[in-house]
Amino acid sequence: MKGTYEAAKTSIASCMGAKPGEKLLILTDEDQMDLAREFVRAGNDLGVETVMVSGPVRHSGEMPALSQAALAEADTCMMITSGSFTHTKGRADATARGCRIASMPTITEEIVNMTLNADYDEVERIGDILASKLDKCEKIRITTEAGTDLTLYCGGRSGIADTGKLVARGAFGNLPAGEAMVAPIETKGDGKLVVDGVIADFKVMEEPLTITFKDGRIVKTEGPDAEDFDQFVAQFDDTAKNVCEFGIGTNPSCRIMGNGLVDEKVFGTIHIACGNNLFMGGQQDCNMHYDMIIKAPTVYLDDECVIENGKHIY
Repeated sequence: MKGTYEAAKTSIASCMGAKPGEKLLILTDEDQMDLAREFVRAGNDLGVETVMVSGPVRHSGEMPALSQAALAEADTCMMITSGSFTHTKGRADATARGCRIASMPTITEEIVNMTLNADYDEVERIGDILASKLDKCEKIRITTEAGTDLTLYCGGRSGIADTGKLVARGAFGNLPAGEAMVAPIETKGDGKLVVDGVIADFKVMEEPLTITFKDGRIVKTEGPDAEDFDQFVAQFDDTAKNVCEFGIGTNPSCRIMGNGLVDEKVFGTIHIACGNNLFMGGQQDCNMHYDMIIKAPTVYLDDECVIENGKHIY
């Protein structure tokens, strides 16, 4: 895992800002232990006191008590796990205490090698520009040659840049990183979204799925996968039909590969999500958050075109 080891060193130093004298916790589970060990080796070789703790990731509820106890003593933490600890109280408490945390659920050796050697200075530059534009924006319009024509509204909501730079006290985010996002107003937004990339936790789209929104809510689905998609959404709270996020991929090192951690970060794509957005400044609770990736979009933020057929032009 030579390439993995070097990428781990880069991410520990550049993304986490870990330094000698600090305590780095690698939180993992049985399925991810081999990959996690490379990060332990990299951290210790950088002179950072690095310890690995393994415990089960429950798909609902809290992280194990021993994992919480270790996290309470860490200056920074990388969660290399098969599931997510993002929404646990233990993670939230550690963030509030000032621990810098990267959540890396389902990450693989391939993803580490492809994405964690990215130029995160450039990812940060792009993300900050777009987040600033989203911050000032009232209306978002997305079109594609495949047939998307959807308008969302985000006045009063803050743009957020997921830059991969988790160096400030209490910083929290995903690695790999790379998106600029906003929580649009959940009860507004009309038009058609033609999903031709991926629907996270559902499938990589072989044929496009056309989704019609009215007042921010899915009212119709069309395409070969429409029935299966409707059944997928029906598993969750009713708010899983409501729009909750607009995001722009900002990481040139990412490519669509059927992994939600990576797909939403792909440069030249955008994603619309439905479900929970409380964690990103929205007002909608839900037991699900799923991203729908759109290839080669044209995007207007108010009257400014920032992406044209997948090319960033600001």
